[in-house]
Amino acid sequence: MNLNYDVVLFDADDTLFDFYRAETYALETTLAAFGYEAPVAEYMDSFRRINAAVWHEYETGQATSQQIRVKRFVLLLSELGLTHNPEEVSDYYVNRLGETAFMVEGARELLDALYLKVPLGLVTNGIGAVQRSRLAKSGAGDYFGAIAISDELGIQKPDPRIFAHALDRVGATPGDRVIMIGDGLHSDIRGAIAAGLDSCWFNLRDKPADPSIQPTHTISRLTEVYAILGMS
Repeated sequence: MNLNYDVVLFDADDTLFDFYRAETYALETTLAAFGYEAPVAEYMDSFRRINAAVWHEYETGQATSQQIRVKRFVLLLSELGLTHNPEEVSDYYVNRLGETAFMVEGARELLDALYLKVPLGLVTNGIGAVQRSRLAKSGAGDYFGAIAISDELGIQKPDPRIFAHALDRVGATPGDRVIMIGDGLHSDIRGAIAAGLDSCWFNLRDKPADPSIQPTHTISRLTEVYAILGMS
């Protein structure tokens, strides 16, 4: 089969893995373990707001991965009026997150369809231990010829070097046709553009567009990838 692209790169969270579901499970389990029994709906929005802000600091080079994973709990515990050690809460949360392997609808079917037909790479800004655990539990790691995790490499999207690392691992050359599929406009799409790659914005959660970032393709379901790749 001759596809429209020679290499396909994927993001992990909210592209292949349902991060909202995993995040809800991990946070609810964590706070319950520390004695906070309020319904998850009462604090989930606060956590997601805080988490988005600190991850933006990480992606823009203002903080390290270790700093932001603790800072989010410093801020959340303060909002909730809790006095637990944020480092202990953070460690417990990260371990619970690593237990999850919830995949986005259609993700496994898409990987099955592409496996051995085109080189696949994973490029993620996630925490190394969490991503490795989820890839192993789900079996998704077996599909990829390259797995580039910012926490392990010390380079995070949108830095073009993390994409170059993944492409080097699958043996891609500068003339290859490469597409990056991900949900993050800043990290995935801006990063792919900076790396000279085509991009597919998977707008899974109906996020607002950014006129300054123009993806090559935009989708709301993974089933739309087949047509983009020339498989339907």
